[in-house]
Amino acid sequence: MNTHASCLGLLALTLPLLCEPVQASTWQICEMELRVVEVLKRPYPQLQAQVVKVKPKSASVECPQPGSLLTFTPETPDYQATLPRRQWPGKGQSMRVGYRYLDGVCKGDGNSYACRIKHYPVVGR
Repeated sequence: MNTHASCLGLLALTLPLLCEPVQASTWQICEMELRVVEVLKRPYPQLQAQVVKVKPKSASVECPQPGSLLTFTPETPDYQATLPRRQWPGKGQSMRVGYRYLDGVCKGDGNSYACRIKHYPVVGR
């Protein structure tokens, strides 16, 4: 057996022992029905809505409770952009949101801290 082949074989056998398993975080999703309480204009446009119904996508998801108030900026269904304001529901109207969050570690001012990335894509009215 040549030296190159034996080194590759040894590397393939020992590499898994040297590396700790890494588990990537996944988006946690709650389907919610909301009723708009107020359209806020200051300090920047947002909706304030009351949670009417909640359906978690899995048992471990932390969803807002029915009756609680949320203040957020509605996003497009692919949660890649803010929903144009002309498409926002008005006060008293209902909407469905596919609220999703991802827990992770953020870095700011040289310090790491636990943080939660949140998205509020509107999926229907």
